[in-house]
Amino acid sequence: MEDLSILNITDQLRILKDHVSERTKNTNQLATHLAKSHSERQKLKNEIIANVELIHKNYEPHMPRHSTPLTEEKRSVKGSLTPFLGENVISEKDIPKLEEWPTFSGEG
Repeated sequence: MEDLSILNITDQLRILKDHVSERTKNTNQLATHLAKSHSERQKLKNEIIANVELIHKNYEPHMPRHSTPLTEEKRSVKGSLTPFLGENVISEKDIPKLEEWPTFSGEG
């Protein structure tokens, strides 16, 4: 009778060992996959940063800056439009309120 229980325990230990071995293998595979994913993400991130830096380096001198002051030429053009605008500038009171806009039923 004792031999049967020892055999049973041995089988259970073998099953448990196989189960732990399988879990360890799965965990190692997952860790490898995550490391590769992290490495690939880091590589892509570095490529994106390099591309953005290259774009800034190559195109920034050609891009207008928002903080540049108006040149004298731009000021004169802006000033020369004033006589054409005159009283014809649309004000807020000229725009109808949303309630006043016509509604359409959608029937053709």
